[in-house]
Amino acid sequence: MEDSILNNLTESIAGSLISSINLNGHASLVVCGGNSPLQLYKNLSSKDLDWSKVSIFLGDDRMVPVDHKDSNTFLIHQHLIKNKASMASFHALLDYKDLIEGIEDPFDVVLLGLGDDGHFASLFPAQLSTPEAFNVEASPGIIVSDQELGSPSHKRISMNLSLLINAKRCILLVPSPEKRKIVEKAFTDNQLPLHFLLTQKKIKVEFSDLDF
Repeated sequence: MEDSILNNLTESIAGSLISSINLNGHASLVVCGGNSPLQLYKNLSSKDLDWSKVSIFLGDDRMVPVDHKDSNTFLIHQHLIKNKASMASFHALLDYKDLIEGIEDPFDVVLLGLGDDGHFASLFPAQLSTPEAFNVEASPGIIVSDQELGSPSHKRISMNLSLLINAKRCILLVPSPEKRKIVEKAFTDNQLPLHFLLTQKKIKVEFSDLDF
């Protein structure tokens, strides 16, 4: 992503967190794995806000030990929960049973990545026949795959679409022209998981390449 987009994203996300802290006394941020957001996480980690009042959640993770190189938990601790953001509280998705019971309010910001196969979070084409994964009317919850998915190939755990859009803001990272082509295709292609995020009416999806 261009520096100007990264800077605008950083300021916008930080602004939402600060506003929620000022209004509600706390804020929440759902983050994603992958390489695209790493510089954004570095920028956010140094923002001057009351991180002790921020709860950070992962939208998805790989079913691997938390110190594994492919663990999103490991990635978030390496790149986001440091500097000033080391004061934030982190809620591991692997503890999802306790996690779901503890979520009462909509998330302030949900940050989503996008795969070449049109997956977001860890909701893949192979799971299109799993109704609770993509149905916006389903109970907000967690999807645990029974097969290895994606690259790197691991069993996955993910918030379902219903939970991911239980938010005030949803930002999709579109870091390249190639990813923009996938987005455009997904508006009409229901074989791409992203289609179900883009065509739901419950929350406006913000695009990093267009809206920042």
